[in-house]
Amino acid sequence: HRALKPTLVVPGHITFYPIRISENILYQAVNLLSKGVNKRFAEELIIEGNLLFKHTDMDIRFAKPLVMRDYWRWWEKRLLPHVVHQFNGLQELFTLQVDSGHWRGRMHSRAMHGRSNLVRDDYMRSMYQAVTINLSHIASTVILKLYERGIHRIACDDFHRMLYLSIKRAQKLDLPLHRSLLNPEEYQSLVYGGSNRLDQFLKTSRQLELVHTDDKSYIFDKKLIADFDFDEIRTENLICVYANEVTPLSKLISVIERAMQDSPKISTQDIARLELEDQRLTYQWDYQHFHQPQHEEINRQQTATADANWFYLKSTQANASGVLLIHGFLAGPEEVRSLGERLHAQGFNVLGVRLKGHGTSPWDLRSQRWQDWAKSVNHGYQILRAFSERIHVLGFSTGGLLAVQQATQVTDESLLSLTSVSAPIKFRNKNLIFVPLLHHANKLVSWFNSEGLVPFRPNEPENPHINYQHIPIRAVYQLQQLVAHIQETKPAIKAPVFLFQADEDPVVDPASVNKLSDCISSPETQIAIINSKRHGILYHNEGDLQQTIVNNLNKIEASESAGD
Repeated sequence: HRALKPTLVVPGHITFYPIRISENILYQAVNLLSKGVNKRFAEELIIEGNLLFKHTDMDIRFAKPLVMRDYWRWWEKRLLPHVVHQFNGLQELFTLQVDSGHWRGRMHSRAMHGRSNLVRDDYMRSMYQAVTINLSHIASTVILKLYERGIHRIACDDFHRMLYLSIKRAQKLDLPLHRSLLNPEEYQSLVYGGSNRLDQFLKTSRQLELVHTDDKSYIFDKKLIADFDFDEIRTENLICVYANEVTPLSKLISVIERAMQDSPKISTQDIARLELEDQRLTYQWDYQHFHQPQHEEINRQQTATADANWFYLKSTQANASGVLLIHGFLAGPEEVRSLGERLHAQGFNVLGVRLKGHGTSPWDLRSQRWQDWAKSVNHGYQILRAFSERIHVLGFSTGGLLAVQQATQVTDESLLSLTSVSAPIKFRNKNLIFVPLLHHANKLVSWFNSEGLVPFRPNEPENPHINYQHIPIRAVYQLQQLVAHIQETKPAIKAPVFLFQADEDPVVDPASVNKLSDCISSPETQIAIINSKRHGILYHNEGDLQQTIVNNLNKIEASESAGD
């Protein structure tokens, strides 16, 4: 019964990423104990050793099975049973000697030769269609195509832009992309000068003397097109190996070629739109990552329903100034959305960022540092900078501190003003002095229990549809670290500063506003006290605060216009 079932051949491809990192301990041990290692064997040791000792992975993909009976014509299927009985055994049957044996054997051998060639070609084609595409494949293809066009030197920024554009366009197609080409956290830094994945690829390429770096340019060596034996090419020219793996993927090659052609012409705004798309994709990745069974107990207690992703409101006015809005601790962009809509109605480009770790799961927030929040803000500033030459930065609560931090990073004349609302330098809750102790206790216990001693404490938010219901202790510790950083660095800000604080804030000690003012040096600092018992005076528009902010920004705009 089994013998009557069709024979299937399943093409498969194992993609190592990266193929090699460095000479690992396995290779070094064998090389030490022997007088020399065969190059092919050495390469296998490096690859296999990297799987054991280095940060590399192995993707296995299978293509559609090849059905062997489909390669035979109907009359051959009818004739074949009569022919095979003339053979003395399997060895004679599969010995494809066309010029020997009886006439049935010669006929069978010719047919087998033809069919095996078809199967081989289809198998190889399907196998390479199953390769898992990674950054090294794209970078290698770009390098070889540049070299073929006579371009042996290219500015690093231009090369990075080609890679980034290739990745973004490849995402739109049905291609087997490695997860590092789908998760913006892995590739988005190409826009800002490189990535860990690219750095590793370039390091290996430099070690093999294929690529050199000089004066912010990449230089491609003629070794790229040198001839190597089969046993040598993986040890001498990995760029060719990577490029060869994806050459049969015509859709990918077409995408890369178009990206290379379009890259010099693509605008800064086009890149910024892709970056904004990446920020929204990052939210989806983070949400999925922190919604696993181990996170369920905390996640199911959350009540936030508001859209937690970035938002961008584009002005209809040419040369409009931009406003970067930064939400507070435990919240999301919805917290500043209503103000953003007011500002947009006044003609501003408005971008609301999502701080890393927010809007997904308290577990996500627990895994972030304050520097990660600041990085989100800086990304937002760079994106908005593509649409507006001049920018106002505004943050609420923790976002107010991050606004101050961002303002200190601006070295050009693009910053028009800084507004900080309810920024916490000092807290009402005196128990927060124990947070560092509890944080370090959690770290100690995490050696035995990954969750720590007290990873979260309950929270009663003003806005349950926006805020987390649980506060990660580690996140509070990071907030305290941010406060300490602001106090220690004493930020120098080149633009006017507006500080707002509720006089009966139940979370932040009202004295914070003066303490923050004392930390900051600026050409002009204004402090306004709002009569309110709320912490969230911006979202709830206490004392018509939103209109006051709009008026402040409009005055600065008018002053700028008069100065021009």
